[in-house]
Amino acid sequence: LMIKPDGVQRGLVGEIIKRFEQKGFKSVALKFVQPTEEMLQKHYADLSGRPFFAGLVKYMASGPVVQW
Repeated sequence: LMIKPDGVQRGLVGEIIKRFEQKGFKSVALKFVQPTEEMLQKHYADLSGRPFFAGLVKYMASGPVVQW
């Protein structure tokens, strides 16, 4: 699970995690990460031919994300 930059910036991390835990998911580790464009290009490699790919990479690199 990854909480996108806007969720982090809007302070929604706690609420998002709470909702998953209420559904029975358990958190083992949580990490704030500032992804690089290179990391994101590798992560989303299967989408590289899509017209939205460059915008997706730019958006996801625009701020920290939470990996859970």
